[in-house]
Amino acid sequence: MIVLCKLKKSDYTDSKTYWLIALLDIIRKALKSIMIKRLSNIAETHHMLSDAQMRVRRKQFVILTLDLLVDQIHMIWDCKIKYVTFMLSLNVVKAFNQVLHIRLLHTLKMKRISDYIVKWACSFLKNQETLLRFNEQMSDMREINADILQRFLISLILFLFFNISLIEKCEALKIKIEVLNFVNDINILAYNKFIKEICKTLSKVHDVCMKWVCTHDTTFASEKYEFTHFIRKSKRFDMIISIQIESSVIKLKSDVQVLKVQLNMKLRWDAHLRQIEANHVTWMLALS
Repeated sequence: MIVLCKLKKSDYTDSKTYWLIALLDIIRKALKSIMIKRLSNIAETHHMLSDAQMRVRRKQFVILTLDLLVDQIHMIWDCKIKYVTFMLSLNVVKAFNQVLHIRLLHTLKMKRISDYIVKWACSFLKNQETLLRFNEQMSDMREINADILQRFLISLILFLFFNISLIEKCEALKIKIEVLNFVNDINILAYNKFIKEICKTLSKVHDVCMKWVCTHDTTFASEKYEFTHFIRKSKRFDMIISIQIESSVIKLKSDVQVLKVQLNMKLRWDAHLRQIEANHVTWMLALS
């Protein structure tokens, strides 16, 4: 493992200012590629993952995901019953670093994944050895327990299995909600004729999420909670509301970011266009 300094950092005493580059042997890389294909094929062929889970899955692209979300909202809008639609967005804190290995391996076994794949996943997560090389100096070989690193494709697939139980529990509530999961981002779409009922629904779903957190040794970033609404005619409802989630009060926002795309309440893409223009100015200044 090689240690590289990040450029233009003011304080190099902080470990976050360095990159750790793992140099894997060729056989391990080849084996990892084989496991990615096999695990993906098994999951898709036997429908082991939920349709609500996106990314690193065949035919589950970002554009398709957004199309599905927009279609769901329009379908609710077009109902004879005039529903109002709200969405609560949750984010798992340091998702890949906090994956509980025992839970992940248990989920793979419960999904009847082949024993040899489960054993490989177990060895992938622990019993690894590495050494550090920095300024032409090398450390002694030491054993490490690997986190699920986000940059690895196999890690993204394993994380989908890790949180599949949460998605299944939310979908099993059989209430007026739609769930959209993009790895560690979870968006809960709730609809009803009455805003108070929607708030109760979202609180109920959040309670399910918190129970899952307790059994899977992870947490949600409460400061990243986002609460927004999608409606054609805002005058029909009281939009100056907030939702009480445990000890936090989440205020309603006029737009929200989903899969790096800004959505406003009327799905007119104005917020996203403003974001693109702001980014364009930044890029032009960087090139000038």
